Order: sequence, then C-alpha cells, then structure tokens
Amino acid sequence: MKKTCVMLTIATMLFTSLFTVIYLSASGGYDYSTALNYSIIFYDANKCGPEAGNDNFFSWRGACHTTDGSVRGLDLAGGFHDAGDHIKFGLPQAYSASVLGWALYEYKDVFDSTGNTDKLLSTLKHFTDYFLKCYPEPGTFYYQVSDGQIDHTYWGAPEEQTGPRPVPYVADESNPASDVLGLTSAALTKMYLNYKNIDADYANECLRVAKELYQMGKNNPGHYKLGAYYRSNSFWDDLAWAATWLYVAENDNSYLPEIDSYLSNNTFLGQTPFENKWTMCWDDMYMAVFCKMAELTGEQKYINAMNYNLDYWMNSLTTTPDGLRHLDVWGALRYASAEAMLAMLYYEQTGNESLKEFAKSQIDYALGDNKNNMSYLIGFGSNYPKHPHHRAANGYTYAGGENSNPAKHLLVGALVGGPDAQGNYVDDVNLFQHTEVAIDYNAGFVGALAAITKYYGNLTSPPPTSDPELLWYEVGDINLDGKIDTTDLVLMRRYILEIIDKLPYEDMDNLRIPIADVNGDGYINSTDYMLMRRYILEIITEFPVEYDIYGNIVN
Repeated sequence: MKKTCVMLTIATMLFTSLFTVIYLSASGGYDYSTALNYSIIFYDANKCGPEAGNDNFFSWRGACHTTDGSVRGLDLAGGFHDAGDHIKFGLPQAYSASVLGWALYEYKDVFDSTGNTDKLLSTLKHFTDYFLKCYPEPGTFYYQVSDGQIDHTYWGAPEEQTGPRPVPYVADESNPASDVLGLTSAALTKMYLNYKNIDADYANECLRVAKELYQMGKNNPGHYKLGAYYRSNSFWDDLAWAATWLYVAENDNSYLPEIDSYLSNNTFLGQTPFENKWTMCWDDMYMAVFCKMAELTGEQKYINAMNYNLDYWMNSLTTTPDGLRHLDVWGALRYASAEAMLAMLYYEQTGNESLKEFAKSQIDYALGDNKNNMSYLIGFGSNYPKHPHHRAANGYTYAGGENSNPAKHLLVGALVGGPDAQGNYVDDVNLFQHTEVAIDYNAGFVGALAAITKYYGNLTSPPPTSDPELLWYEVGDINLDGKIDTTDLVLMRRYILEIIDKLPYEDMDNLRIPIADVNGDGYINSTDYMLMRRYILEIITEFPVEYDIYGNIVN
C-alpha cells in the first residue's frame, strides 16, 4: 500500500511543476571564529618531517621527507611544504611564519578567546624549529630544500616521496641572501616575543639566532640566489622588517637609523617605497614596516605611506564587479587578505571606521559574499572549491589524468587563489591561478580574520579537534561521482520506493552530510525527489538547505 501511494505521488510530480519552494536565507554575517580556526588548521596539511603527523588535524598526513639535509650531512627535516607541491622555499616560509607570529602578537586575546592559541603556537614552533636547524653554525644558513623543476614532475602523497632531496642554496660569506635572512630574523624575533613566558630558553635561542641572521644580511647585503620560483625584487624591506622587530624586542634605538637607511633606497622600479601600490607579501614587506613603524614612532612619513597605500587600495585599485580588490591574477585573495590585515592594524591606530569596513568587505568576499556565492575557504559553508591544487589532499596521481578528479580529502581551511578580475572562478586543479593554495596565502588571512573576529565575531566557538575526513560530495550527489544528474534522481526514486535498502554514501562512516536530504527536514521522501528533479531540469539552481562539514544545517 505504501509503495503504491509513493508511486502515485512520484508519477504526479513527473507531470506537474506548479508548486512553490520557500528558501531560507542565511543569517547575517559569518562565523568568523570558525573560519579563523580552519585557516590555522590548514597548516597541518603542509607539515613536513618525521613529526608531521604529530598534533595534526588531518588523519591522511604523516611523517615525510625524513632525510632532508642528508646530502649535506645535516638534519634539515621539518618545516612546511610551500603550496600544493613539497618544496621548502625559504622566502615564503619565513614570510608565513613572520606574519602568523605578528598576528598572534597583536591579537593574542582573540586567539585565546577562540581557543586557537595553542594550535597557532604549535604551528609557529614547527616553523622556528626548522629555521634553527637551517642555521647549523654561525655565518651559514640553508634556505631551500628540494628543487622545483624536479619536484613538480611528481604528483602524489608526500609520505610516498622518499629518498634524499637536494639542498641547492645556502647563505654565507660568498652568497648573500639579505631578503630571506631578514624575513627569517623577523619570524624568530616574534617567536621570542610570543614564547618568552612559555619557554624562556627556547625564546632566547630564537632571539640570538634572529640577531645573528640580521647581522649576516646587514653585513653582506644582496638578493638570495634566484631560481625559477619566488624571484626576489628587494631586500631592503626585509632588513627593515627584521630591524623593526629587534627594536620591539630590545628597545634599542640604534635600530631606528638603520631602518631609515634601508627605506631610503628606491624599489626595483626606481620608485620611493613610501608611495607603494602593492601590499604585504613574501616579496614586499614595505607596508608591514610602515604600519608597525607608524605605531611605534608616530612619524608623519610612515603615516603618509599608510594613507597613500590604503587610499589607492580602497579607491583606485581594480575591483571585480562583485567587490574584490584585485591586485594580481595569481592568488588574488592572498593580496586582498594581506591588505585587510594591514587595514585592521591601522584601524587600531587611527579609529578610521572606513578601514574596518573595507577589511570586512574583503574577508566577507572570501567567505562567500561574492557573485558565485562560494566560500573560497575550503570546508567553510557548503559551497567551496572541490579541486584545490594540492597533492596530499588530492589523493590521486598523474596517471590517466586522475588528479583532475575532486580531491579525496577535505583540505580544511585552505584559502584558494580566487577569482579573476571579472570575479569568475574556475574550479580546475590545473588552473593554478585559481585553485592553488599556499602557506603564504593563509598567513595574512589568519591575521585579518583575527582582527575581524575581534570586532564582529563570536569569541566562544570551540574549535574542532580532529579531521572529519569528509570527501568532496555535495548535497544531491547521491552516487558520489562529483555531479548531480538523472542517475542520482533514479537512485533516490528507487530508495523511496524501497527497491533498494540504502544509498551509496550510507556505507561511508566518515561522511556526515545527509546527501539525499536536500530540504533538510530529516527525511528522504517525495519532497526531496521533487526538488532534485527541478534542480536537474535547471528550474532551480540551489537546494533550500546547506550543511557545514559536520552535517549541521547552516541556513
């Protein structure tokens, strides 16, 4: 009797489309506290070394590259993979640790209140433990492990990439590297400031090495050896950044004329750095220096530099039709996030509400306030990229083009590169400009999110403690093939008619999203079938329910 009634209901729906669907709108604002936690968690996916699996959110990550440095008779295991690849580049790694350390230094109350301090400190110490290894003796600092040309021919898990790796570059008397030495010095100084009340001995060691690296860069000025990746265009900004934080740590006024001396040099474009239209990034720390020095000294030249840059970003820079300040096609969101962090830090100094509003608009854009209604922070919300350019999360190899499949593992907290200048995003693992993720992308994003959380967020959201191990399947994708089509509709129909006892995803213990319950009422019935059919016929473009990665309804 039940089957007959259901069959009549379905038959009726197949010939009728005159009904109304009520969509629930998402509540105003975003859960910034959760987004902040996710953005820190991402770093676990890029951990390297024998302890990579320790204190790691992701169950699919473990020890890797345990013999790094052996080709030079050293232990250089540890640190972080750069992006979707497994190289350990010195410049973006030092930049990431420096900016993350700055975020913790300025917003520790936020990290404390959201339960994220311990995790961020653990991440920072994984950085600085590696930096200390890279300085085996005075006057010698190793700043890269692996070679980009070799590494990029491999697509697979880092745990399976065994054997010794090259260590191509070193800074010493014969090889200047003021840029990477300056950034690393700043990262170590901030670790001293953030850790001195936790482990004074470790903090003091970080400060000692920070001072020696700064002296190396200062006494032998020059660019680090240029490879095919992360070409450095300036080192004066990095030395100024290092000196700024040594001044903070030691309150030694002798650093101030040195900073002024570095900033008197024009940029590689022949322009004064005080009229800078770029933003904070691994190759340009001028704005970070100006922001901190404006706070420390109150000097008008630093204030003018900040006002010039922020006015350009807020009023003149190319903006996508849906609101993103678009500096560059490669990793647009990293730049907007970094500028948002600077804007919030400068807001703390000036109280200018327009800075806070600007920063929030850019972070909200990344979290879903865009024409694609997509969160560019993976795992946040219900619509986010499925094809991040990240080997470990992808879970496939190059064989047969399998790496183009939706990633096997959920790369929680990774900020993708983002859209083009028209706001268009292509979720394709091979389009690096859009789908690449990297440790430097997330650094400024963490800082900006901490500031936004302070003013707009819920400071009591508890962070998750383990990887939910969800796969990349959306509501409606019942057969788990990465698309929603008539096959899914047939499976739902057979399930409702009790021709089959369960749906394919029900065998997956780690999949918490109720894929077939597309209206979120807790049942799978004719209402869900009706909505599925209208979706496939493109009468509707979305379902009236969204789930987070734990299966909770978010609208």
